[in-house]
Amino acid sequence: MDRTLPGKSLEWQFDALWQRFERLSYTTDTLRNLPTRIRRWLMPVNVSFIIPIKDQAVCDYLSRAQQALKPHMAYAPQPADRLHITLFELGFLRSIPFQLRGVWSRRQLDPIADLVGQYMSLVKPFEVQIGPVNAFPNVAIVEVHDLGKLRLLNGVVSQAVPPLQLPLPRFPMVPHVTLGFFGRRPAAPIRNSIRPMRNWPPIPFLVDHVDLTLYYPQAGPYSLSQILQHSVEEVIVTLPLGTTR
Repeated sequence: MDRTLPGKSLEWQFDALWQRFERLSYTTDTLRNLPTRIRRWLMPVNVSFIIPIKDQAVCDYLSRAQQALKPHMAYAPQPADRLHITLFELGFLRSIPFQLRGVWSRRQLDPIADLVGQYMSLVKPFEVQIGPVNAFPNVAIVEVHDLGKLRLLNGVVSQAVPPLQLPLPRFPMVPHVTLGFFGRRPAAPIRNSIRPMRNWPPIPFLVDHVDLTLYYPQAGPYSLSQILQHSVEEVIVTLPLGTTR
């Protein structure tokens, strides 16, 4: 989540996001910066609650955007079988011998998943709108619009996490699907490609379950530009909405 966005309406935030990208001279390469490389070395396994996207019409919509933007990406785009909406970033799987906020052992995840599953069973499946295309300074995204249900689910998940172990900092959720990373390059040609896609009509998508996942890069060798292609998304548990497991 981008901490520079003020906590206003979702539509306002998406518009502010695009207006900022309109003023950008160069995109940023967050996959090669030193803090990311150090974190990836110390804690390579990301732990998140996500909403996977398997609907073929939505996947086709996202693939069309990826193909249009692929010439502007220094990294191979997110594979189709790993496209998702991040609902809540829980943090990282512990690979160091001491406790930090947002760093978990595998056994600590089970009670959180059980409680989140109980909460999800009380929420009926609902529809969101996928689109249009937008961008953070480092990644191309597709906006996700709803009537506040995703932010509600995000808040529900946070209630299942022990408060003293919540990852910091926490920011308002801006729901989106990440298409791929730009790397560092001039922003103007990217804007020219995205502008027509800002007018694409959104497409409906049914949210009916949430996955708790581990996400991590495979062992090499491979070029960093292929890191998304060589990353694993391991589903720990699937939590259906409106249904008791």
